[in-house]
Amino acid sequence: MYKISMAALTAAAIVLAAGSPAAATAGTSITIDRHASELYLFEPPLAEPGEAYPATSVDASARNCPAGAYLMSASLVQDGLPTLWATSGRGAGEIQCDGGTVALGMGFARRDPVLHPGKAAVRFALRDAYTGEQVAESTRTVWIPC
Repeated sequence: MYKISMAALTAAAIVLAAGSPAAATAGTSITIDRHASELYLFEPPLAEPGEAYPATSVDASARNCPAGAYLMSASLVQDGLPTLWATSGRGAGEIQCDGGTVALGMGFARRDPVLHPGKAAVRFALRDAYTGEQVAESTRTVWIPC
C-alpha cells in the first residue's frame, strides 16, 4: 500500500513540476509603443458613403510568444470613453506566433465625440485561440499627435 501511494505521489509531483500551459507562457510580454499614429479619416465598411471620422492606430509587439494561434484583444480609451476598432474586420485580432516576436497593431475610431490629439489609455492582450487562456496583457498611456 505504501509503495502504491508513494508512486501516485511521485507521479503527481512530476505532473506539477512539468507545469501548466500558463506557466509555459509566463515569459510572453507585450510592449506598446509610446506614440499612436497621427489622426487619419476612417470610413467604416457599412457606413454611408463618404461618412468618415478621425482614427488613430497603435502598434505593439509580443515577445516570447509560443508558437500557435492567438486572439488579440485591443482597446483605446480617451477622455473616459471607449472607441471602436477601425478595421474592416477580416482577420482582425487573429495572430499567429512562431515562438519569437510578433508585431501587433490596431486602428481605433470614435464618432461622437471624435478622437483628438492628446493622451489615451491602450490595452493589448493575447488569448490562446483554442483554450481561451490569456498568455499576455499590457496597458499603457499613449500620445496621439496632431
